[in-house]
Amino acid sequence: MSQQKAIIDKLLTNVSSMYIPEGFISESIFPVVESMQKTGLLAKYGNDHLRIQQTVIGGGGEYGRVKTIVRSNSSYSIEGHGLEGLVTEDDYSNVEKPYDAEQDETFGITSTIMVGKEKGLADTLGDTSIVTQNVTLSGTSQWNDYANSDPVDDILTARKTVKSGCGFEPDLGIMDWDTAETLRYHPQILDALGFKDNRPGGLNDKELASVLKVKRLLIGQSSYEAAKKGQTSDLQPIWGKNVILAKMPEKAKKRQTSFGYCFKLKGRKARRVFKWSVNNPPNSKAILVDDHYDFAITNVAAGYLIKDAIA
Repeated sequence: MSQQKAIIDKLLTNVSSMYIPEGFISESIFPVVESMQKTGLLAKYGNDHLRIQQTVIGGGGEYGRVKTIVRSNSSYSIEGHGLEGLVTEDDYSNVEKPYDAEQDETFGITSTIMVGKEKGLADTLGDTSIVTQNVTLSGTSQWNDYANSDPVDDILTARKTVKSGCGFEPDLGIMDWDTAETLRYHPQILDALGFKDNRPGGLNDKELASVLKVKRLLIGQSSYEAAKKGQTSDLQPIWGKNVILAKMPEKAKKRQTSFGYCFKLKGRKARRVFKWSVNNPPNSKAILVDDHYDFAITNVAAGYLIKDAIA
């Protein structure tokens, strides 16, 4: 008879492995507008006050009478988003450290809500039918082709289009991590900034923002699980391979130009967590996480999409 004893592997209690998404930017893009109601109207002005009018007067002539203010509105609708999970009596009993049944469930649902929020906005801003001022790059025009692509001209076209569309140059740039890393080392960009022969580490974020000539540059770094349940993991960048340039103030106020707004319920925090006891199954706890918001594009002329900037 063997004298060897079975070895039972024990979980390490002070370490665990998990991908925790970082680099979310969706809540930093739009100026926030708080509303008491879930639906409402955003006041808008036309551009009649910018028309060239005859203003010269003389003799006994009457002053010309004009109507320079034209008012309109666009609607918004704040939607609720939420998911519920359940921690059973067996979960509490069987889950050992470093796992924590209740904390893990709360974290998982919260992350799922946040990933969905980020992906939803990324898909919207990457949709050429929504961001109607756009160009789609392909082949040698994509920026990873260092020998043939022309990002300086692509960016200039985007900036000119926004400026002519809304009257203001873009002040916000959005791109994913892969695109940013590609652009940091593009020889045309390095040459334009005078760094062609002395920038082995590529451009930093501040210098990258100066390439786009924007006050703010947001680089999305989070990923989502593209594989179906049970299949081999396939993490994909949420923000795709696109670049967005837009006129976007950091704060909402009267009489301003903005590509869009984030509408939220007044006093309502993002991703609220609710927990309560349930008796089916017995001695279980329900965990619910919710969020309420509406990302609304209110002035398409104030934004430009460079789709598929890299391959």
